[in-house]
Amino acid sequence: MRRGTLVWPLILITLGVLFLLGNFGIISNVGDFFRQWWPLILILIGLEILIGSVIGRGRSDTQTLSLDLGAVTQANVKIDFGAGRLRVGAAAPGKLVEGVFNGGMRYDASPDGRVHLRGDFQPLWFGWWGSQGFDWQVGLTREAPLKLRVDVGAAESNLDLSELPVTDFELHTGASSTTVRLPKAAGQTNVKVEAGAASVKLYVPDGVAARIRSEMGLGSSDIDQRRFPRSGNDYVSPDYTAAANKIDIKFEGGVGSLVVA
Repeated sequence: MRRGTLVWPLILITLGVLFLLGNFGIISNVGDFFRQWWPLILILIGLEILIGSVIGRGRSDTQTLSLDLGAVTQANVKIDFGAGRLRVGAAAPGKLVEGVFNGGMRYDASPDGRVHLRGDFQPLWFGWWGSQGFDWQVGLTREAPLKLRVDVGAAESNLDLSELPVTDFELHTGASSTTVRLPKAAGQTNVKVEAGAASVKLYVPDGVAARIRSEMGLGSSDIDQRRFPRSGNDYVSPDYTAAANKIDIKFEGGVGSLVVA
């Protein structure tokens, strides 16, 4: 049996049992129960990542990639990542995308700056990926405006975009632990995050203004209101309108947590 086929069914069965107990009145408030105990899901995910990382170290299919920037004036990169560890940062001068990919990788690239990186995995029926212990270190250009989309499964992700000119960033994750350091000097950056049972931490650099809108299901939001006071449904820096560098964040989450600092 493929490793990775047990954790997600166990999570789904557990959720189904809890809702059934709620329907029979054995659990009085399923929502409160989730708010208190949802981190157990992250523990299961963490075990999946840990086992995958150990297995991944024994894999011999490590690849490297180095794509020149050339005449590209607008980069558009999509990363489809399964389970394991993903790190993203800045590439060397003159490079569009570079990296080291333990566990294997396939890619498509076009002359207009579009690059699609994807792991050698097969999707499970409910939309998350079976894991093979990937460990990727990816570098992206800091010399051209960049649109970036990252889709991850049960992964530990550390995305350092602080030095990158990211104009648009999308993160889609079913279940993961993700840390994102947002751009320091990209002008206007639009951020969209869709997360399931995930822990997401977004760090806004000092001197950068932000507007945050969070729509959370059964999870929790921890937003630094000293920097981003609440204004209606949003959290907004006092200098957002006039700021030279600013970030517009839209977050949609299920059973998980969001931190913005």
